[in-house]
Amino acid sequence: MARKNLTDMRAEKLAKLKAVKAEIAALEEKAASRIGKLAVRAGLADLHVTDTDLLRGLEALAARFRGDGAKVGADEGAQTPPAGGEKRGEVLND
Repeated sequence: MARKNLTDMRAEKLAKLKAVKAEIAALEEKAASRIGKLAVRAGLADLHVTDTDLLRGLEALAARFRGDGAKVGADEGAQTPPAGGEKRGEVLND
């Protein structure tokens, strides 16, 4: 069996890398869709807030659920219960 040259091996690896990047993009799109739907249900789409301010609020929320909520002050909602009567950690189905 003939040995593959560097160009062929490189092309194979690049094709695999492209496929993995496409898989990652699909996973991110699925997550974005889920989070977007939940954000709309929570009323975030109707707020008159800049993207920067909304991103800060979402980062604070992420920090809270990651366990580094100590970085978020109580006045920023670190201790507020979940909205809509859901239990903490409950997954909403569409």
